[in-house]
Amino acid sequence: MWNKIIALFVCFCLVYTPVCFAEEPTLPKGKITGLSKGEHAPYTGVLLDNIAAARVFSNKKYLEEQWQLKLQYELGKQKATLDLTIQSQKASLDALREKHTTLMKLKDDEIKRLSDLAAGKEDYTTWWAVGGVIVGIGLTIAVVYAVDTGANR
Repeated sequence: MWNKIIALFVCFCLVYTPVCFAEEPTLPKGKITGLSKGEHAPYTGVLLDNIAAARVFSNKKYLEEQWQLKLQYELGKQKATLDLTIQSQKASLDALREKHTTLMKLKDDEIKRLSDLAAGKEDYTTWWAVGGVIVGIGLTIAVVYAVDTGANR
């Protein structure tokens, strides 16, 4: 058992040791020197050595690329947000259209059903008038008979 523990410890030490003592590479800094008139230069300004000039130009290039990547990222994010909004609005519009179509179909069916019911209904006003006249005649005869039998007693 101790042999296994010692073996694992030794393996860990062998793997971890190179990582512990590794140094990060250092890049040369380059020299930037300010010049004044009268020094060994034909102008007043800043003098860059090759390393510093290369660093300035590469930083400019990378800053441009970095800006382009950030711009593309932001535009893509904005496009995705707007596409999501458009798709959501389209889905909402489709749902409202379907709801409208369904409600209009129900309304038209109800109107047709009520129209058929009203058109199919027979007109009984003549029968009501004839029935009223017959009942009136019958009641008049009954009252006359009742009065006549009551007077004969």
